[in-house]
Amino acid sequence: MYMFLPFLTAFIGLVLVWFEKRLAGLIMLATTVLVLMAWFRFHATSHLNLSF
Repeated sequence: MYMFLPFLTAFIGLVLVWFEKRLAGLIMLATTVLVLMAWFRFHATSHLNLSF
């Protein structure tokens, strides 16, 4: 349902880099990675029965 968030943050980062806001783009890249890591940690591991 909320898996659009990494795509949204990546798109916002791309737009920021396009307008030469490099630091803000890197921050949005970090946000995208954090969202993907949280999604994997809380959803993929429980469905795949992985233990970290």
